[in-house]
Amino acid sequence: MSTKTTAIRPPGTRAARRRVSLSDRIALRIGMTLIIWSRRTHHVRPSVDIATRNRLERERLDREARWLVQSAAMHLWH
Repeated sequence: MSTKTTAIRPPGTRAARRRVSLSDRIALRIGMTLIIWSRRTHHVRPSVDIATRNRLERERLDREARWLVQSAAMHLWH
């Protein structure tokens, strides 16, 4: 004798489709909207001190200079 409490359908039969009420669909839509709204990212700029800003600017200029040298070398190579 089986001890399972869930009903098992024979193979090949499908569960009856139940219609979802309009109020349930609206509630689901509102709930999902609230979840998405609550998890959105807040764009707050972090405060950056002058030394960090200068270091980032130097790194950016260094990357641009290396990129220019590489592109010139590739141009000459072709």
